[in-house]
Amino acid sequence: MIKHLRRQLTELGIPEPGEAPTQTPPVRILIVDDTKLNVDLLRAILAGLGHELLEASNGESALEIARKMKPQLLILDVVMPGLDGFAVCERLKADPETRDAAVIFCSGFDDVESRVRGFAVGGVDFLTKPFHPAEVVARVATHLAVQQLASALRDRNEALARRLALANAERDDALERVRAPLLGASPAARLLGAAIEQFAATQEPVLLHGPNGAGELAVALAIHAGSKRSGGPFVSVDCSLLEGTSYAGLLGPESGPAHGPSKYSMAEGGTLLLLHVNRLEPDAQRRLRELVGETSCGSPTAACARVLAHSSLQGEVGPLPADFDPELRSWLLQSVLRIPSLAERRQDVPAIAQYVLERQARQVGKPIERIGAATLERLVAYAWPGNVSELEHVIHQAVLGCRSGVLEIDASQLLEGPRLGSYRLREKLGEGGMGEVWRATHELLARPAAVKLIRGKAQRFTPEFAERFRREARATAELRSPHTVTLYDFGVTEANEFYYVMELLEGLDLGRMLIRFGPMPGARVAHLLAQACRSLAEAHAHGLVHRDIKPANLFIARLGLEVDFVKVLDFGMVTRAQETDETGITRTGSLLGTPEYMAPEMALGAENAVTASDIYSLGVSAYQALSGTLPFSGTSAVETLMKHVSEPPRPLDERAGVQAAPELKALVMRCLRKQPEERPTAEVLWNQIEEARLDAAWSPAAAMAWWREHMAPPAAGA
Repeated sequence: MIKHLRRQLTELGIPEPGEAPTQTPPVRILIVDDTKLNVDLLRAILAGLGHELLEASNGESALEIARKMKPQLLILDVVMPGLDGFAVCERLKADPETRDAAVIFCSGFDDVESRVRGFAVGGVDFLTKPFHPAEVVARVATHLAVQQLASALRDRNEALARRLALANAERDDALERVRAPLLGASPAARLLGAAIEQFAATQEPVLLHGPNGAGELAVALAIHAGSKRSGGPFVSVDCSLLEGTSYAGLLGPESGPAHGPSKYSMAEGGTLLLLHVNRLEPDAQRRLRELVGETSCGSPTAACARVLAHSSLQGEVGPLPADFDPELRSWLLQSVLRIPSLAERRQDVPAIAQYVLERQARQVGKPIERIGAATLERLVAYAWPGNVSELEHVIHQAVLGCRSGVLEIDASQLLEGPRLGSYRLREKLGEGGMGEVWRATHELLARPAAVKLIRGKAQRFTPEFAERFRREARATAELRSPHTVTLYDFGVTEANEFYYVMELLEGLDLGRMLIRFGPMPGARVAHLLAQACRSLAEAHAHGLVHRDIKPANLFIARLGLEVDFVKVLDFGMVTRAQETDETGITRTGSLLGTPEYMAPEMALGAENAVTASDIYSLGVSAYQALSGTLPFSGTSAVETLMKHVSEPPRPLDERAGVQAAPELKALVMRCLRKQPEERPTAEVLWNQIEEARLDAAWSPAAAMAWWREHMAPPAAGA
């Protein structure tokens, strides 16, 4: 009979005993039957599966073997002397060591009552005697597969639970690190705590409105931690650092395949914090509005991300610019949480300062217990223009220099700010991939200035690079055009960070101007373009190539009684045309600049930069100023660069709403020609604009009227 069964198993595709098994990984199967023939038959049927087969002839021995060997599956006879199969199964399921084993009953009686009782005590299936090999194999294989899937699912759930616990611990630690702004018992602090509790109980978007450094991250984390989405991810994005194609990384591409998950999709089921949402460009505002419209976050289990937005914009227009996307603006303004400045809650300063001190002292291993009484008075009296962030920085610096158990902070450390050469840094104006820009004051002259710090992480500061930096800074300082930002000073800090000191300007760069007010009429664009050309013409005459002309580096300023005065900024990546002594700033095959504005030759390598490369970038900026859109954009930087190299730009005549003379449109399109030699020089472009009087309609009176209507007048004494 055994031989007959083996032939049947072979016909079913099951290998003979001893052959390599092709099924699931080997497991232990315990066969329990008081009839030796039945045990032998089941052994013969299952031997070809490659599993370890155990056997028992009664219930007591079955329980003993099960506790010792822990089989994954039992084939259990119902009718046996002593303990019957049902009793054995009940005991197996009552024992934590054996309860996960699957039990298949076998019986010569195929009645419904027996089956119901078997399932009731924990069995998973029934086999009827006499056994049919195919049925035995199929049922055993099925239940082993189910059991393995269940085991894999348990392992996965345990792994997910561990990861979730780790994420929650990291979230709680992050909240603990930044919770200083949430401390205190002042009326403002109590109102802030009540607002956090209120908004944590809802699922609607919230606009956090307050000055930078007042605690926007701490408030957002507290709302997330107190909400029903606290088990989901918390993703934070600074919109002020995004530009061009990087918006696809935030919200995902509008069409085509995505290159990795977007920040919005990463925050599904949790919270997405958009810092400086007022700096989002129009296309990104529209895309965010569309994403929000496509999803419903009405329930705490919705897969979409709950959006918390932050804006530090102050003024009559409110927390968002007047030209912000109307629907998105209305959506965000439904729930506004105002974060008070530290100056508005001075009585909280001691509690916040003590908390920060304890954390800072632990981190550096210093036994500093408290803050001196005189120091506390100074801290409470100080205005804290940088809010809680400035307080944390001041205490951090003081802790590093403290040599006793009481922290003392001199008044000069509050009033003067960090020092760079002869300049004191007063207020951070912005930051990007290359570094930070600060408002500063000269120690002796009290002259306001802008200081740009180029952080060490942005470049590999070799000695050759440092020498190249000094040569280029000196060359830039030689430029005398009133349309080139004036360079007062430059140097290298003790932390090996380069810095420029430049004139401090009032106004907006062209990029922010376009975001706030939209495309410009042709006469105004021609007026701005001619001024930029005057700056570049002088730089090019000195053999200098800017290499990063873009709207963000074309500043539209108010200088005394003059308005719409262009200053070309950021000669930090300047190089000499056709320079051969590559020392680290430009390397063969490297890319420098911004992909949306990069000339085709620079897309193939920064070493290809020529003076005509600046004209191409200027043309892209003018194209955007006239039409409100870029000539080329892609879902990635590489795609954008390839379009610059190979695709013709869409003519301005085909762009709707462009208000410009045909001559100006033609000039801009000439700037966008692929071959550098086919583009006009800066001097030629400037002369052609003036000769054709393309800027005549934008008179000084028209410019002044526009500024009076749209831009706030300078503060008294500024």
